[in-house]
Amino acid sequence: MEFRKPLVAGLTAIALMMSPVAAFAQDAAPATEAPAAAAPAAAPAGGPSQNWLKVCDPLESGQKACIMRQVVLANGQFLGSFLLRDDPGQESRLLAVAAVPLGVLLPFGLTWQIDGAKPVRVPYMICDPTSCATQLVINEQYVNSLKGGNKLTLTAKNRQNQDLTIEIDLAGFTAAYDSDTAMTFEQFQQETSGENALEQVLQDRAESLRQQLTDQTGAPAPEAAPEGEAPAQQ
Repeated sequence: MEFRKPLVAGLTAIALMMSPVAAFAQDAAPATEAPAAAAPAAAPAGGPSQNWLKVCDPLESGQKACIMRQVVLANGQFLGSFLLRDDPGQESRLLAVAAVPLGVLLPFGLTWQIDGAKPVRVPYMICDPTSCATQLVINEQYVNSLKGGNKLTLTAKNRQNQDLTIEIDLAGFTAAYDSDTAMTFEQFQQETSGENALEQVLQDRAESLRQQLTDQTGAPAPEAAPEGEAPAQQ
């Protein structure tokens, strides 16, 4: 493979789990009511968009593999995240990952909906000590829908069987996706290196998730269903 496979897995794992210390310390169930829309975590200075962090690394072919992510917080608590991987070196080039806190009902899955489009229910793929994640192999049409949308609404069910709704702000998505401006993986590591103990936690959990992702390479992520139909539960 042209792209450094451990680097891809590490980027995905770290970006997926990246949030303040408070989010890692959180062990309570999600709120029983849908929280108000929270401001996304700001990207580091110099990034292409306030809402999105973009990290890219070069391929041997001269192309780049990139990850974009947004983390949604409320009062320092992790509510959810969305990540898009665009890697020309992978058979499934475009992969989207959405995560929510622990305490959700797994059989319900996580519903993704761009504005008023038909929602897509996506099964959970993996849970770590702080969150549960879903993922979809998507296409350019779905990326264009993200570009043209205002928000991506993620809806889970909490332990009381009530909706837990998280909104991903799509403002700036197009600018970030189309921009050549991005951090390298090394720069991303330097940005987070000052977080000391948190950095070590991230590295440890990234290594654990990387191993799980590697073990699952024989089971591809579900494809985005046509016409917004829900993929079959696994």
